[in-house]
Amino acid sequence: MLTSRPTRNESLEWEKTDDGEVQIKIQRQDKSWKIRFLSKLFYIPKNRKITLDEVGAEVWQMCNGRNSVSDMIGNLSKKYQLNRKEAEISLLQYLKTLGEKRFIGFVMPNEKSKPDSGTASGKKWVTNK
Repeated sequence: MLTSRPTRNESLEWEKTDDGEVQIKIQRQDKSWKIRFLSKLFYIPKNRKITLDEVGAEVWQMCNGRNSVSDMIGNLSKKYQLNRKEAEISLLQYLKTLGEKRFIGFVMPNEKSKPDSGTASGKKWVTNK
């Protein structure tokens, strides 16, 4: 897990605000007949925004597919003067939550992958279920 590289869901729109927060815009999926029916009975907004605070925004921006979880722990522990274990526990829980909501996925090094096996980069996309 510590060698995995979190990456943001490319289908989500997001922007950084002037006060250092990040707003993630989520669009309602109307694929299910149940959702279409309920949206006629009750007001269900087409879009919803989730705001991440300063620390959450920093983690979000580090989820670019280049930083490993271990690197992120080091960055957070230095910046917020936490011992490494505190930063690790907090970050792993936060990444788990983002993964469960399908906001991020994890790129895992795949040692057995061959260039012609469909994962030319030698990496595999993994999400939490």
